[in-house]
Amino acid sequence: MKQLGFYNDRIILLFIITIVLIPILTVFSFLFYPSSELWVHLRATLIDDYIFNTIFITFFVSLFTVIIGVSSAWLVVMYNFPGKHIFKWLLVMPIAIPAYISAYIYAGLTEPSGFLFDALDSNFNLGRELFHLIDIRNIYGSIFVLSISLYPYVYLLCYSSFREQSYCALEVGKSLGLNDINSFNRIGLPLARPAIVAGLSLVIMETVAEFGTMDYYGVATFTTGIYRTWFALGDESSALHLASILLSFVFILIIIEKYLRGNREYYHSSQKNKIPQEMKLYGKKAILASLWCSMVVLLGFVIPIVQLIIWLLNTFDYALKENFFNIIMNSIFIASISAILIVLISIYSSYKNRVMNDKFTNIALKIFSLGYSVPGVVIAVGVIIFVTSIDNIQSSLFNEPLYFFSGSLVALFIAYLVRFSTLSLNATEAGLSKIKKNIDLTLNTFQLNPAVALSKIHIPMMKTTIVTSLILVFVDIIKELPATLILRPFNFDTLAINVYELALSEQLMYIASPSLMLIIIGLIPVIILINNTIIDKNEKLKT
Repeated sequence: MKQLGFYNDRIILLFIITIVLIPILTVFSFLFYPSSELWVHLRATLIDDYIFNTIFITFFVSLFTVIIGVSSAWLVVMYNFPGKHIFKWLLVMPIAIPAYISAYIYAGLTEPSGFLFDALDSNFNLGRELFHLIDIRNIYGSIFVLSISLYPYVYLLCYSSFREQSYCALEVGKSLGLNDINSFNRIGLPLARPAIVAGLSLVIMETVAEFGTMDYYGVATFTTGIYRTWFALGDESSALHLASILLSFVFILIIIEKYLRGNREYYHSSQKNKIPQEMKLYGKKAILASLWCSMVVLLGFVIPIVQLIIWLLNTFDYALKENFFNIIMNSIFIASISAILIVLISIYSSYKNRVMNDKFTNIALKIFSLGYSVPGVVIAVGVIIFVTSIDNIQSSLFNEPLYFFSGSLVALFIAYLVRFSTLSLNATEAGLSKIKKNIDLTLNTFQLNPAVALSKIHIPMMKTTIVTSLILVFVDIIKELPATLILRPFNFDTLAINVYELALSEQLMYIASPSLMLIIIGLIPVIILINNTIIDKNEKLKT
């Protein structure tokens, strides 16, 4: 019976892996698919722009996010200056605002509906000059928006790294005559290298996957090219060609990231209570530190929120419409159901890996966690081919058109499973790793059924981890734009889709209600991150 259960577990894991892999492999296979006439035209006229723009934006967004994230984290950890205790959590806040919403807001700031235009026009009569002078809807505007939206990934990881760095190492550096800049370059930065690479890899993946910003700003990248080729030009073969190239590019980035991390180990002090001593800044240095953090917070969080509130005051009636309530309920429904199913699958997979601990399950989980690196638009087109093929097989078997999966919530769930399972899997694995293996050995001596052991023992012990995992997956699903846009059922709108369609029709003032709702929902994981990363244990004890 145990042997039978062992094989059943492997079959279930194999089924899950198949669902995750088929959309990805389907897209990748089109790299070798015969070319169409449109593909020949795209390759001759647009492919160079897609490659150049994608690499150009990725490079400069990476550069700016590292500069902003690392410098802000170092200032907040190592120095004491006016506003430091407020900045250390305000600097995280931009992560709650999806990049495409920031893009719509900054586009509207210089238009007659924006408060920047109003302020300059009413006070200095410079509104017209501003409108003609500043054009943010281009590749440089995309870099700006993505940089101020994504730097918290680097900031958060560097903040934790700098907090954990050896106090003794920094003191030794000072005793050897190193000034602040040299201490940062020779000690702080090398020790924080793993955190910087980890944060940078997330920034790169998010930049490559970004669709809403590029589409609205008219920047030709792979994500916008895939969408337009499929849905505007109606050539799925060429769209899949583009998707396969983008997928190959993503896999190359993953390999580079693994290489950059390497096998190097970075040791911190064993004295966990010894944190780097803050240095009090005075005069110009204190002012410059406060100004730098203020500018980052202002651009990344305060200005977008103020603009949305101004728009909301002018369009508050939109939030009272029944249609808007239905959009909120659609978002909560699909995100809740998908998050619960994804977390359950992750718990099952992680637990089986813990119990079985063989090469098959280890490889299975590595494959299972590939999806977060793949852009949503690529996953969406892969899922379309997958579910359409299933429907075609059903139709041929029953001699009538059957479309159970195409354009259904099932297709959306598969895309979400492929895209967001990594978040849940990492969280559940971390939760299980905190439970000692001795408990499993004790349960085995009582010959307790694994399902009972998981539900009665392990899950209650990792309740906090599971709730955190559910929240993180829920929020990411609600904010997801390209996969939802492509795969949603007819007349099924979510908050992200509503924001996108309003912006597309240039009704920027009306994005306030759905955007603020998305931001409020997005603040939930930010509060969790602040609680787990930014607030120190000593501060928790005080409160």
